[in-house]
Amino acid sequence: MKTSLLVLMLLLGAVSRSLAQSEDEAIKRVLRSETEGFFKRDKAEWSNAWAHTPYIHFAANLYGGDFMLVKGWSNLEKQFASQFKSSKVSDKVVVQNANYTIHQNGNMAFVAYDQTLLDSHGKTTSKESRTLEKINGQWKIINVTALTNLKNFGLAQNSK
Repeated sequence: MKTSLLVLMLLLGAVSRSLAQSEDEAIKRVLRSETEGFFKRDKAEWSNAWAHTPYIHFAANLYGGDFMLVKGWSNLEKQFASQFKSSKVSDKVVVQNANYTIHQNGNMAFVAYDQTLLDSHGKTTSKESRTLEKINGQWKIINVTALTNLKNFGLAQNSK
């Protein structure tokens, strides 16, 4: 009886780890899809990664030394509308994410990771954090904080 119980516990532990890994992969796919959708000017892909709720937040530092905080899906959609007006992509951007830390608790997940964007201007790095909520069985972004390393950004653009 003890042996059967031990085997059952080990199997349940393995299944639990496997499910957590597949959830982590689903979360990573949403994060990549949001970023790649933005840079491909694919509004449907970008939009599908977000929860369309009034409680979402987007925060980022900007290339002029300023910052941006947008609250609510309708405001975020308006803020980025000009990015999607033309489907013409001006520059191919390669997205590389690494060093993920993912913490899940029920229908919520917090993720921190390093992001590198490669384009014709060179390399831009950032520290990213996202909060996701599982809504109707799908992970959706509800909070973004993007802290971009802007130290050499102007130098890379000026040298071209």
